[in-house]
Amino acid sequence: MDVALITVERPGSVAARAVVAGHAWLGAERGRLFLFLPVAMGGGVLVYFDLTREPSPWISACLVGVAAIVLALVWRWAVPRGVAALALAAALGFGRAQTQTLTMPPLLTVPHHGVTITGRVIGVDLLPTGRRISIASPRLNGGPIEARAVRVKLRRGDDVAVEAGDTVHLRALLYGASRPAYPGGWNFGRDQYFAGLGAVGFAISPLDVTARAKPGWLSALRQVREAIAARILADLPLDTGSIAATLLTGFEDAIPPAERQDFITAGLAHILAVAGLHIGIVMATLYALTRFIAGFSEYLLLRVPAKIVASIVSFAGGVVYAALTGFHVPIVRSLAMAALVLAGIIAGRRALSLRGLALAALALMLIEPQAVPGPSFQMSFSAVLALIAGYEAVGRRFSIGGESHGAKLVRHIAALAFTSFLAGGASMPFAAYHFQQIEPYYVLANLIAVPLTALVVLPLGMASLVLMPFHLEPITLIPMGWGIAVILRVARFVGNLPHALIEISPSPGYAVALVAIGLALLGLLRSRARYAGMIPIAAGLVAMTLGRAPDVLVSPTANLVGARDGGMVRIVEAGRVDKFTLSQWRPVWAGDPVRTGPADEVCDNGRCGFDRGRVLYLADRAAADGGCGAARVVVSSRPLRGACRKPGRIVIDRFSVWRNGAIGVWFDRAGVTVRTDRMVQGHRPWVPAWPARWHRVRR
Repeated sequence: MDVALITVERPGSVAARAVVAGHAWLGAERGRLFLFLPVAMGGGVLVYFDLTREPSPWISACLVGVAAIVLALVWRWAVPRGVAALALAAALGFGRAQTQTLTMPPLLTVPHHGVTITGRVIGVDLLPTGRRISIASPRLNGGPIEARAVRVKLRRGDDVAVEAGDTVHLRALLYGASRPAYPGGWNFGRDQYFAGLGAVGFAISPLDVTARAKPGWLSALRQVREAIAARILADLPLDTGSIAATLLTGFEDAIPPAERQDFITAGLAHILAVAGLHIGIVMATLYALTRFIAGFSEYLLLRVPAKIVASIVSFAGGVVYAALTGFHVPIVRSLAMAALVLAGIIAGRRALSLRGLALAALALMLIEPQAVPGPSFQMSFSAVLALIAGYEAVGRRFSIGGESHGAKLVRHIAALAFTSFLAGGASMPFAAYHFQQIEPYYVLANLIAVPLTALVVLPLGMASLVLMPFHLEPITLIPMGWGIAVILRVARFVGNLPHALIEISPSPGYAVALVAIGLALLGLLRSRARYAGMIPIAAGLVAMTLGRAPDVLVSPTANLVGARDGGMVRIVEAGRVDKFTLSQWRPVWAGDPVRTGPADEVCDNGRCGFDRGRVLYLADRAAADGGCGAARVVVSSRPLRGACRKPGRIVIDRFSVWRNGAIGVWFDRAGVTVRTDRMVQGHRPWVPAWPARWHRVRR
């Protein structure tokens, strides 16, 4: 007995205490490994898309096989088993992303001249300036059927009736996917590749409908959506009517640019993107209304639980709403998540849980791995994770307090502010990474706009849909427009506040990855170890501010050249002004004054010197006859044909960007660093082929 007492009282070694602490931590986090599987799988997907060369398919198979074997070998031990399971999830994500890529048709070879297009219309988009059609299985100039669709904007005033399923014939100018505006910029080519889109363009002839579609449910659904949008725009002015049409039909292209920018500046862009918020409001409204109505039927309540009836009606209404808004990917994803919530309600389980979120994330990544690098996936799942984890931690405090009407109102407002803070705060780093902007007043705007949308705008819109067959929709549609007008006023008020929209320079990818890891630790762990997630979050936020803008930037066509010149940035325009590239460039030099002007106005005799002579802009080869001085970087929008070349000098001309895409140059103590779009994108299936060799031009 004495020996036993002495043994207990003796302090254990550091290693022993560490083992005990480790076992205690594992016990506290039991069952949490599953929640990290989608994190690991998403990491594998992102690693695949970040490669600059397409790996061999056998590499993916080997990674999965090795991870599975290791998992089987270490199954008896908890910690190695967890590590191996995470490795297997990452390997599956990597392999699934590659499998999805291999199943897509190759890129379309786009002619550089007018082309005759024949094909079947699969979509008609209403734009503020006209219409745009998507054509599947097109024939170009009578050639073979192409596997990729093309999207063509019709000529202004071309009012020929066209519907999904019609066969059409027209001439158009087509363009392949544009290269990123700067090295590391958003890759629109990858989006079009996985969307099955081969080219976009505009019509140069009237549209000719050669065959009308046979009646079908997709065509009928499209007609219903277009009819609803037309009725809305007939009853409401364009500024509010276009937003109402977006909320009820998903046709968001009709929103004027000014109103769209107001929503973006105020942090309300998510209201225009029909997805989880909207289908959640619709289904929650139907659920509450059905339970209220079912309470009046004793016969029904004695036979079927009210929550089952309400869940069925709510899900059916969600399917109808998803159909009316076009069954696009975000709404289908949100509908699937809502179905899990309803299933939890029927089963008597928690409606929203981290396990349900993990299941939804795993399912989506297996179905559409290409969605993982996009802002929609990252922002939506980070927001939902923050909401579930945040309310698990402190949500009970919003139910504590007095029972007076004033106390209830205060708690309700506090809960709304807390919800906006969690969702917006968790998604803001991802929005800043993808869109290079921050909306600091998003809580204020959402505090008014979201309740107004949930309690007034969308319920009135649902009532309008019910009243439309009886031509009574103005009764609810006009008040719906009033509610939208209030939201617009809020957006404009918030947007006019000082520093309402803060632009930031592009951030490195590892910065947002650190934030994601920190959010996962903070939201998925249950012990105090979760607070360790604050470290990578802080490190990621700091790293996002360390991005340094290039000292020289040349667009993919060399029509735009930007150079730092003292305390400002000067952008020289050569030829046709590329407004889209200019808009993409604006956040690159966030915080710096920028002056833009045509080359013939900015430069004397076709020559411009910037940054104390370190950068020289030449309008053409003839402008180099006066010599290139001590310039370390020489840029031209035209071929220079060997002019100004000497050891240690960087010469960028039209051929340089033709071969390498957009080019950025940084001056540092070690010399000059050059980064090209070709270096960033590499050779991947969604990247248009780079020129194989230099095309020399004879003098």
